[in-house]
Amino acid sequence: MQLSRFGVSMEQELVDHLDALVQQRGYANRSEALRAMVRRELAHETSDGTVPGDHEREIAALISLVYPYGFTLKRCPTDPYPSLEITANLQLHLRGNVCLKLLVVQGRSGEVRAWARELTAQKGVTANYQEVASQEIYEVLDRAIRR
Repeated sequence: MQLSRFGVSMEQELVDHLDALVQQRGYANRSEALRAMVRRELAHETSDGTVPGDHEREIAALISLVYPYGFTLKRCPTDPYPSLEITANLQLHLRGNVCLKLLVVQGRSGEVRAWARELTAQKGVTANYQEVASQEIYEVLDRAIRR
């Protein structure tokens, strides 16, 4: 893979934080840290939804739900979302009467997001949704592996 060089300007305070991050996480240099950050950003959903074909790109997401023991989660069928695949489903009891459910899902971003909104909008549930991989990051990682 061919590397491109470019200049980056940032406040000294940010450079100091970047250098601390390089040291803490064991990156070889600032470039490695910045490459890792860009890969991580590519894995996340775009906030403005303006990426062409955004609803069709393949993604993987992590959904976490925290709720009281005995609470019945609303059923959210996956049938209306044909590309949606639940890859992992873990439920555990935390302290006291608190439960945690972790779901790893894959599919087209529009369908994954719509199903996640349905699931995470439940009253009485604290929820988090995070896209962890996308078509773009799959391609970047494939190219990196092949070199």
